[in-house]
Amino acid sequence: MRIASIIGHEIYDSRGWPTLLCAVHLEDGFIAYASVPTGLSRSKHEARELRDCDKRLWGKGVRKTIEIIEQVIAPEFIGQEPNAIAMDFKMIEMDGSADKSYLGANTMLAVSMALYRAQAHIDGIELYELIGYLFGAESITIPFPFFNVINGGAHAQNNLRIQEFMIVPVGVPTFRESMEIGVVVYQELKNALTKRGYSTAVGDEGGFSPEVKSDEEALDILTEVLEKVGDSEGNRCVIALDFAASQFYDKLAHKYLWNKKQVTSKEMIEIYEDLVSTYPIYSIEDGLSEDDWSGWQAMKAALQTKVQLVADDLTATNVDRIAQCIEQDCATSVIIKPNQIGTITETLQAIKLCKENNLNTIVSHRSGETEDSFISDIAIGASAGQLKAGGPSRSERLTKYNRILRIEDTLVAKV
Repeated sequence: MRIASIIGHEIYDSRGWPTLLCAVHLEDGFIAYASVPTGLSRSKHEARELRDCDKRLWGKGVRKTIEIIEQVIAPEFIGQEPNAIAMDFKMIEMDGSADKSYLGANTMLAVSMALYRAQAHIDGIELYELIGYLFGAESITIPFPFFNVINGGAHAQNNLRIQEFMIVPVGVPTFRESMEIGVVVYQELKNALTKRGYSTAVGDEGGFSPEVKSDEEALDILTEVLEKVGDSEGNRCVIALDFAASQFYDKLAHKYLWNKKQVTSKEMIEIYEDLVSTYPIYSIEDGLSEDDWSGWQAMKAALQTKVQLVADDLTATNVDRIAQCIEQDCATSVIIKPNQIGTITETLQAIKLCKENNLNTIVSHRSGETEDSFISDIAIGASAGQLKAGGPSRSERLTKYNRILRIEDTLVAKV
């Protein structure tokens, strides 16, 4: 079944800013749609997103990317059968830059996602099954969810320095039970914040964004809720934190601004050691900045037996930076975000490199999301093990979790 046309559309993400949707039309009338998210807290090492940079919509429009899809990329693929991997490599060749700055990472990713969906349709299989087959997976697994329940940093208008406070249900056999626990904790946290007089408005990623006095107070409230839910329901959750330390790193002073003081990498590590000894913390993401390689090495030496140490801005879903992370022994886990690199094929290569070197992976959403659930299929098809999709609220977050619920139900029914 050949490609009849490839069309781009300007749509809007969960923050109300323009983003890109690609539609691959096949000769049998099937249309494969895909839309791409946009990050706010970004690594400088991410592939470049292309915007119009004109007067319309503060320059954030994506008409330029639509022109590229329809006038540059589409003529190369129309009349061919979808071959996602080969076509991804063709786009990489056409772009010719190290950072996707010619075609744009958002442009390439929208087309790449739609091509994967079109190929799955032609093969008569689910998207996660195609991903598993192309990835070379012997089996597929359902990921552990990281529910974002409190937003801070760049994702909320409050004074919290930590960007994401997440909870991870443990010791439960199914994703559905994890989801139930996440929902209960979320609602109990809402009650706890209300009783203290704090707002329960939500931030960009679906977690609450209360104006609490400090990060420690937020952790105290969250821990209290987890203990209550665990005692009453027999459930257990641990805490995962995304510090997004590049956001509060002073490049000139080579220090971090924490609690209104400038501190060194060594002092930040000591702060993490204190937090880990006080709270049930399982995972720390981006504890140091995106270029503090020696600090990351020291952090891993100090904390690797206590918590999962997750690299995001440091590695940016880039196989070269992941390889450097492996060589310098800097982390125990890596965030996977397709729009950091620009194609699904390169995303899967990044996951494979991590797995081959005993690094955990966490497939992740972005703060500016759409209703597309593609990352859920990646997490399952590539057996990534862990998934960040935001809080158990807002439809652009829940569509990812609901997709996994449907897949899990299907897989259980087949057993």
